Amino acid sequence: MKNKLLIVALLFFCWGFSSCVSFIDTRKMNLDANNTSDKILNLKYAGDADEILAAAAEKMVKNGFLNSHEEEYGYYDVRYEVDTQSGNFRGIMLYIPILWVAPLLGVPTGVSQFHLTAHFYVFDSNGIIVKHYSNSKDYNQVFGLYYQNGYATKKGAKEFSQLFNAIFDEAARDSAAINEALRQAGPVSGNSSITEVQASIDRFFRENPYAQNSR
Repeated sequence: MKNKLLIVALLFFCWGFSSCVSFIDTRKMNLDANNTSDKILNLKYAGDADEILAAAAEKMVKNGFLNSHEEEYGYYDVRYEVDTQSGNFRGIMLYIPILWVAPLLGVPTGVSQFHLTAHFYVFDSNGIIVKHYSNSKDYNQVFGLYYQNGYATKKGAKEFSQLFNAIFDEAARDSAAINEALRQAGPVSGNSSITEVQASIDRFFRENPYAQNSR
């Protein structure tokens, strides 16, 4: 009797965890951008105050993509959009008893459809938008007892890294025009109205809510 109860409890445990919808935790992504062109003037981070998100952004753009040896001539922000739709196979599997232990054996119990969009923004020293790049990708990923959020986050980090690499390649090709606009506004150190600058950047995102959240 105890063995039967244990088996039933184990099955409920498996079904409970296998029904969880997979999602990407952007705060736990290990992003890796490999563009080291050093063509765009140095920029200051103006994004989310979250230390983890700030560190991830700095890691991507300060690895050689920006000319970090020069003084800062403007601001940048990176943002992530994640749209997820999930469906599971549990309704079908419940009618086939032999499949009840499937989650425990590692069989996927559903699939998540991810739509990712990466954004990169460049603002001048006055907080005026100079350039906005975006890049998107759709893909499907299974989920189940052994394919939970850490699995999705790792895959999401890889996909976002590729999206940002493509963006940085395009931005490097536009570096002459970007740098000209940044130089016309002058360096960050020459603008003492930091409050007005931040207000200008905040206003831009209020007026463009499609990428307002970076979490």
